[in-house]
Amino acid sequence: MPQTLRELFVEQFRLCKVRPTETIAVISEVGKKTEYVEAAVSAARELGAGALVLTASSLSHPLLPPYTADGREIPALLAAAAECDFVVDVTVEGLIHSDVRTRITGNGKRMLFVAEPDNVLERLIGSVDLRRVVEDAGAKLKAGNVLHVTSAAGTDLTADISGKDLPVTHQWGYVDEPGRWDHWPSGFVACFPHDRTAQGVIVLQPGDALIPWQRYVRDHVTFTVEDGFITEVKGEGSDAHLLLDYFESWDDPEVWAISHCGWGLHPTACWSAFDVYDPRTLYGQELRSAPGNFMWSTGPNRFANRETPAHLDIPMRGCTVEIDGTAVVRGGRLVSE
Repeated sequence: MPQTLRELFVEQFRLCKVRPTETIAVISEVGKKTEYVEAAVSAARELGAGALVLTASSLSHPLLPPYTADGREIPALLAAAAECDFVVDVTVEGLIHSDVRTRITGNGKRMLFVAEPDNVLERLIGSVDLRRVVEDAGAKLKAGNVLHVTSAAGTDLTADISGKDLPVTHQWGYVDEPGRWDHWPSGFVACFPHDRTAQGVIVLQPGDALIPWQRYVRDHVTFTVEDGFITEVKGEGSDAHLLLDYFESWDDPEVWAISHCGWGLHPTACWSAFDVYDPRTLYGQELRSAPGNFMWSTGPNRFANRETPAHLDIPMRGCTVEIDGTAVVRGGRLVSE
Protein backbone atom coordinates (compact mmCIF):
# COMPACT_ATOMS: atom_id res chain seq x y z
CA MET A 1 0.00 0.00 0.00
CA PRO A 2 1.40 3.44 -0.92
CA GLN A 3 2.62 5.52 1.99
CA THR A 4 1.02 8.83 2.86
CA LEU A 5 3.04 12.00 2.38
CA ARG A 6 3.43 12.29 6.15
CA GLU A 7 4.71 8.70 6.40
CA LEU A 8 7.21 9.40 3.63
CA PHE A 9 8.50 12.47 5.45
CA VAL A 10 8.87 10.47 8.65
CA GLU A 11 10.93 7.84 6.83
CA GLN A 12 13.02 10.52 5.13
CA PHE A 13 13.62 12.42 8.39
CA ARG A 14 14.84 9.20 9.97
CA LEU A 15 17.37 8.85 7.13
CA CYS A 16 18.38 12.43 7.87
CA LYS A 17 18.92 11.48 11.53
CA VAL A 18 16.42 13.97 12.91
CA ARG A 19 16.57 13.86 16.71
CA PRO A 20 14.01 14.95 19.34
CA THR A 21 16.40 17.66 20.51
CA GLU A 22 16.41 19.34 17.09
CA THR A 23 14.34 22.09 15.51
CA ILE A 24 13.40 21.90 11.82
CA ALA A 25 12.89 24.99 9.65
CA VAL A 26 10.56 24.56 6.68
CA ILE A 27 11.09 27.21 3.99
CA SER A 28 8.06 27.72 1.74
CA GLU A 29 6.30 30.25 -0.48
CA VAL A 30 2.85 31.69 0.15
CA GLY A 31 0.11 29.32 -1.00
CA LYS A 32 2.54 26.87 -2.62
CA LYS A 33 3.02 23.18 -1.78
CA THR A 34 1.13 23.51 1.49
CA GLU A 35 0.74 19.72 1.73
CA TYR A 36 4.54 19.41 1.91
CA VAL A 37 4.69 21.98 4.69
CA GLU A 38 2.02 20.14 6.68
CA ALA A 39 3.68 16.75 6.13
CA ALA A 40 7.10 18.07 7.20
CA VAL A 41 5.72 19.65 10.37
CA SER A 42 3.71 16.53 11.22
CA ALA A 43 6.74 14.29 10.65
CA ALA A 44 8.92 16.48 12.86
CA ARG A 45 6.38 16.26 15.67
CA GLU A 46 6.11 12.48 15.34
CA LEU A 47 9.87 12.23 15.83
CA GLY A 48 9.73 14.60 18.80
CA ALA A 49 11.45 17.48 17.01
CA GLY A 50 10.31 21.08 16.88
CA ALA A 51 9.24 22.76 13.63
CA LEU A 52 9.31 26.35 12.44
CA VAL A 53 7.64 27.36 9.15
CA LEU A 54 9.29 30.24 7.28
CA THR A 55 7.02 31.49 4.50
CA ALA A 56 8.23 34.06 1.98
CA SER A 57 6.14 35.84 -0.63
CA SER A 58 8.28 34.38 -3.42
CA LEU A 59 11.75 32.89 -3.73
CA SER A 60 11.47 31.36 -7.20
CA HIS A 61 13.14 32.65 -10.35
CA PRO A 62 11.17 33.19 -13.56
CA LEU A 63 11.76 30.71 -16.37
CA LEU A 64 12.08 33.58 -18.84
CA PRO A 65 13.21 37.21 -18.46
CA PRO A 66 12.71 39.86 -17.30
CA TYR A 67 14.18 39.12 -13.89
CA THR A 68 15.04 41.51 -11.08
CA ALA A 69 16.46 40.06 -7.89
CA ASP A 70 14.51 40.92 -4.74
CA GLY A 71 16.32 39.86 -1.59
CA ARG A 72 14.37 41.83 1.00
CA GLU A 73 13.16 38.70 2.82
CA ILE A 74 16.49 36.86 2.73
CA PRO A 75 18.19 38.38 5.83
CA ALA A 76 15.20 37.60 8.04
CA LEU A 77 14.87 34.11 6.58
CA LEU A 78 18.57 33.39 7.16
CA ALA A 79 18.41 34.69 10.71
CA ALA A 80 15.53 32.38 11.57
CA ALA A 81 17.03 29.37 9.78
CA ALA A 82 20.30 29.89 11.65
CA GLU A 83 18.53 29.04 14.90
CA CYS A 84 17.43 25.65 13.53
CA ASP A 85 19.33 22.39 13.09
CA PHE A 86 17.80 21.08 9.88
CA VAL A 87 16.31 23.10 7.01
CA VAL A 88 13.70 21.68 4.60
CA ASP A 89 13.26 23.65 1.37
CA VAL A 90 9.83 23.15 -0.22
CA THR A 91 9.89 26.24 -2.42
CA VAL A 92 8.74 25.80 -6.01
CA GLU A 93 12.09 26.20 -7.77
CA GLY A 94 14.35 25.48 -4.83
CA LEU A 95 17.22 27.46 -3.35
CA ILE A 96 19.79 25.24 -5.07
CA HIS A 97 21.82 27.96 -6.77
CA SER A 98 21.16 30.75 -4.28
CA ASP A 99 23.26 32.41 -1.63
CA VAL A 100 20.65 31.20 0.88
CA ARG A 101 21.71 27.58 0.42
CA THR A 102 25.41 28.41 0.59
CA ARG A 103 25.08 30.39 3.79
CA ILE A 104 22.83 27.84 5.53
CA THR A 105 25.05 24.86 4.79
CA GLY A 106 28.17 26.96 5.37
CA ASN A 107 27.01 27.33 8.96
CA GLY A 108 26.94 23.56 9.35
CA LYS A 109 23.19 23.11 8.90
CA ARG A 110 21.71 20.16 7.03
CA MET A 111 19.46 21.24 4.16
CA LEU A 112 17.03 19.14 2.10
CA PHE A 113 15.10 20.22 -1.00
CA VAL A 114 11.80 18.43 -1.73
CA ALA A 115 9.88 19.00 -4.96
CA GLU A 116 8.61 15.80 -6.61
CA PRO A 117 5.13 14.19 -6.34
CA ASP A 118 4.68 11.70 -3.50
CA ASN A 119 4.80 8.66 -5.80
CA VAL A 120 8.22 9.71 -7.08
CA LEU A 121 9.42 10.46 -3.54
CA GLU A 122 8.43 6.96 -2.46
CA ARG A 123 9.89 5.05 -5.43
CA LEU A 124 13.20 6.87 -5.38
CA ILE A 125 13.82 7.32 -1.66
CA GLY A 126 17.51 7.04 -0.83
CA SER A 127 19.37 4.22 0.88
CA VAL A 128 22.76 3.35 2.35
CA ASP A 129 23.51 1.23 -0.73
CA LEU A 130 22.76 4.14 -3.09
CA ARG A 131 24.95 6.41 -1.00
CA ARG A 132 27.84 3.96 -1.36
CA VAL A 133 27.45 3.88 -5.15
CA VAL A 134 27.35 7.69 -5.39
CA GLU A 135 30.38 8.11 -3.14
CA ASP A 136 32.36 5.59 -5.21
CA ALA A 137 31.51 7.53 -8.39
CA GLY A 138 32.54 10.78 -6.73
CA ALA A 139 35.88 9.26 -5.74
CA LYS A 140 36.53 8.45 -9.41
CA LEU A 141 35.90 12.09 -10.34
CA LYS A 142 38.14 13.33 -7.53
CA ALA A 143 40.96 11.06 -8.67
CA GLY A 144 40.69 12.04 -12.33
CA ASN A 145 42.27 14.64 -14.57
CA VAL A 146 40.26 14.65 -17.81
CA LEU A 147 36.55 14.01 -18.33
CA HIS A 148 35.77 12.84 -21.88
CA VAL A 149 32.23 12.30 -23.17
CA THR A 150 31.40 10.79 -26.58
CA SER A 151 28.36 9.37 -28.34
CA ALA A 152 27.40 7.75 -31.61
CA ALA A 153 25.37 10.89 -32.35
CA GLY A 154 28.57 12.95 -32.49
CA THR A 155 29.20 14.24 -28.97
CA ASP A 156 32.90 14.70 -28.24
CA LEU A 157 33.53 16.85 -25.16
CA THR A 158 36.51 17.14 -22.83
CA ALA A 159 36.97 19.07 -19.58
CA ASP A 160 39.67 19.52 -16.98
CA ILE A 161 38.71 17.90 -13.67
CA SER A 162 42.18 17.72 -12.15
CA GLY A 163 43.12 18.60 -8.60
CA LYS A 164 41.85 17.83 -5.12
CA ASP A 165 39.88 21.08 -5.07
CA LEU A 166 37.47 19.88 -7.79
CA PRO A 167 33.90 20.64 -6.63
CA VAL A 168 31.95 17.37 -6.70
CA THR A 169 28.24 17.06 -5.92
CA HIS A 170 27.14 13.76 -4.40
CA GLN A 171 23.37 13.32 -4.37
CA TRP A 172 21.81 10.24 -2.78
CA GLY A 173 18.64 11.89 -1.54
CA TYR A 174 19.10 12.57 2.17
CA VAL A 175 21.23 14.64 4.54
CA ASP A 176 22.70 13.04 7.65
CA GLU A 177 25.90 15.09 8.06
CA PRO A 178 26.48 18.70 9.17
CA GLY A 179 26.73 21.16 6.30
CA ARG A 180 25.26 18.77 3.75
CA TRP A 181 22.67 19.72 1.10
CA ASP A 182 20.72 17.20 -0.99
CA HIS A 183 17.55 16.84 -3.03
CA TRP A 184 14.98 14.16 -2.23
CA PRO A 185 14.91 12.13 -4.44
CA SER A 186 18.31 11.93 -6.11
CA GLY A 187 20.84 9.43 -7.30
CA PHE A 188 23.67 10.93 -9.30
CA VAL A 189 27.15 12.42 -9.14
CA ALA A 190 28.33 15.61 -10.83
CA CYS A 191 31.33 17.89 -10.86
CA PHE A 192 32.02 21.47 -11.84
CA PRO A 193 34.94 21.21 -14.30
CA HIS A 194 37.50 23.94 -13.95
CA ASP A 195 35.98 27.06 -15.40
CA ARG A 196 36.53 27.70 -19.12
CA THR A 197 38.12 24.28 -19.73
CA ALA A 198 35.25 22.44 -21.46
CA GLN A 199 35.94 22.01 -25.18
CA GLY A 200 34.27 20.19 -28.05
CA VAL A 201 30.84 19.31 -29.38
CA ILE A 202 27.63 18.14 -27.69
CA VAL A 203 24.95 16.58 -29.91
CA LEU A 204 21.43 16.15 -28.56
CA GLN A 205 19.22 13.51 -30.14
CA PRO A 206 15.48 12.84 -29.91
CA GLY A 207 14.60 11.42 -26.51
CA ASP A 208 17.17 13.37 -24.53
CA ALA A 209 15.66 15.68 -21.91
CA LEU A 210 15.39 19.44 -21.34
CA ILE A 211 14.89 20.52 -17.72
CA PRO A 212 13.12 22.68 -16.49
CA TRP A 213 11.24 22.67 -19.78
CA GLN A 214 10.19 19.16 -18.66
CA ARG A 215 10.08 17.57 -22.07
CA TYR A 216 12.06 15.35 -24.37
CA VAL A 217 14.24 16.64 -27.20
CA ARG A 218 12.50 16.30 -30.60
CA ASP A 219 15.30 17.07 -33.05
CA HIS A 220 19.07 16.78 -33.29
CA VAL A 221 20.86 19.83 -31.89
CA THR A 222 24.60 20.49 -32.04
CA PHE A 223 26.36 22.74 -29.51
CA THR A 224 29.89 23.95 -30.11
CA VAL A 225 31.73 24.50 -26.81
CA GLU A 226 34.86 26.62 -26.65
CA ASP A 227 36.70 27.58 -23.46
CA GLY A 228 33.75 26.52 -21.31
CA PHE A 229 31.06 28.46 -23.21
CA ILE A 230 28.55 27.53 -25.89
CA THR A 231 29.55 29.46 -29.01
CA GLU A 232 27.14 27.97 -31.56
CA VAL A 233 23.78 26.18 -31.59
CA LYS A 234 22.83 24.41 -34.81
CA GLY A 235 20.05 22.10 -35.98
CA GLU A 236 17.44 21.76 -38.68
CA GLY A 237 14.46 21.26 -36.37
CA SER A 238 12.64 23.57 -33.98
CA ASP A 239 14.65 22.64 -30.89
CA ALA A 240 17.80 24.42 -32.08
CA HIS A 241 15.79 27.57 -32.78
CA LEU A 242 14.04 27.42 -29.38
CA LEU A 243 17.25 26.83 -27.44
CA LEU A 244 18.98 29.66 -29.26
CA ASP A 245 16.03 31.95 -28.56
CA TYR A 246 16.14 30.97 -24.88
CA PHE A 247 19.82 31.76 -24.47
CA GLU A 248 19.59 35.03 -26.38
CA SER A 249 16.48 36.23 -24.53
CA TRP A 250 18.40 36.66 -21.27
CA ASP A 251 20.93 39.06 -22.82
CA ASP A 252 23.47 37.69 -20.35
CA PRO A 253 26.79 36.13 -21.39
CA GLU A 254 26.77 33.87 -18.33
CA VAL A 255 23.82 31.81 -19.59
CA TRP A 256 26.05 30.32 -22.31
CA ALA A 257 28.50 28.80 -19.83
CA ILE A 258 28.89 25.08 -19.16
CA SER A 259 28.18 24.49 -15.47
CA HIS A 260 28.24 20.96 -14.03
CA CYS A 261 28.62 17.54 -15.67
CA GLY A 262 27.86 14.09 -14.29
CA TRP A 263 25.88 10.89 -14.64
CA GLY A 264 22.86 9.11 -13.15
CA LEU A 265 23.16 6.23 -10.69
CA HIS A 266 19.71 5.49 -9.26
CA PRO A 267 18.73 1.90 -10.13
CA THR A 268 14.97 2.48 -10.14
CA ALA A 269 14.80 5.88 -11.87
CA CYS A 270 12.93 5.68 -15.19
CA TRP A 271 13.60 7.66 -18.34
CA SER A 272 9.91 7.53 -19.30
CA ALA A 273 8.79 9.75 -16.39
CA PHE A 274 7.97 12.81 -18.53
CA ASP A 275 5.42 10.73 -20.48
CA VAL A 276 4.08 8.68 -17.56
CA TYR A 277 3.35 11.73 -15.36
CA ASP A 278 2.10 15.20 -16.09
CA PRO A 279 5.56 16.68 -16.71
CA ARG A 280 4.65 20.03 -15.15
CA THR A 281 4.15 18.29 -11.80
CA LEU A 282 7.74 17.04 -11.91
CA TYR A 283 10.99 18.76 -11.01
CA GLY A 284 12.94 16.36 -13.22
CA GLN A 285 14.97 14.43 -10.65
CA GLU A 286 14.00 11.09 -12.15
CA LEU A 287 15.59 11.98 -15.49
CA ARG A 288 18.65 13.43 -13.78
CA SER A 289 19.05 10.23 -11.77
CA ALA A 290 18.28 7.65 -14.49
CA PRO A 291 21.17 5.18 -14.47
CA GLY A 292 23.76 5.74 -17.18
CA ASN A 293 22.55 9.11 -18.41
CA PHE A 294 25.12 11.85 -18.99
CA MET A 295 23.84 15.13 -17.59
CA TRP A 296 25.31 18.56 -18.21
CA SER A 297 24.04 22.00 -17.36
CA THR A 298 24.30 25.62 -18.35
CA GLY A 299 24.55 28.90 -16.47
CA PRO A 300 25.19 29.34 -12.74
CA ASN A 301 28.33 28.08 -11.03
CA ARG A 302 28.88 29.35 -7.50
CA PHE A 303 32.44 27.97 -7.54
CA ALA A 304 33.26 30.31 -10.43
CA ASN A 305 31.29 33.24 -8.92
CA ARG A 306 28.85 33.02 -11.80
CA GLU A 307 25.22 33.83 -10.96
CA THR A 308 22.32 33.85 -13.37
CA PRO A 309 18.68 32.72 -13.04
CA ALA A 310 18.87 31.04 -16.46
CA HIS A 311 19.71 27.38 -16.01
CA LEU A 312 19.16 24.23 -18.06
CA ASP A 313 19.91 20.64 -17.02
CA ILE A 314 20.19 18.32 -20.01
CA PRO A 315 20.33 14.55 -19.34
CA MET A 316 21.37 12.59 -22.44
CA ARG A 317 21.06 8.95 -23.45
CA GLY A 318 23.59 6.71 -25.17
CA CYS A 319 26.77 8.52 -24.12
CA THR A 320 30.12 7.09 -23.07
CA VAL A 321 31.71 8.88 -20.11
CA GLU A 322 35.41 8.32 -19.49
CA ILE A 323 37.75 9.55 -16.78
CA ASP A 324 41.36 9.46 -17.91
CA GLY A 325 40.42 6.93 -20.58
CA THR A 326 38.52 4.57 -18.27
CA ALA A 327 34.77 4.31 -18.92
CA VAL A 328 32.32 4.76 -16.06
CA VAL A 329 29.39 4.84 -18.50
CA ARG A 330 29.50 3.10 -21.88
CA GLY A 331 26.80 3.66 -24.46
CA GLY A 332 24.38 4.90 -21.82
CA ARG A 333 24.91 2.00 -19.42
CA LEU A 334 26.79 2.04 -16.15
CA VAL A 335 30.07 0.14 -16.23
CA SER A 336 30.28 -2.41 -13.43
CA GLU A 337 33.51 -2.81 -11.50
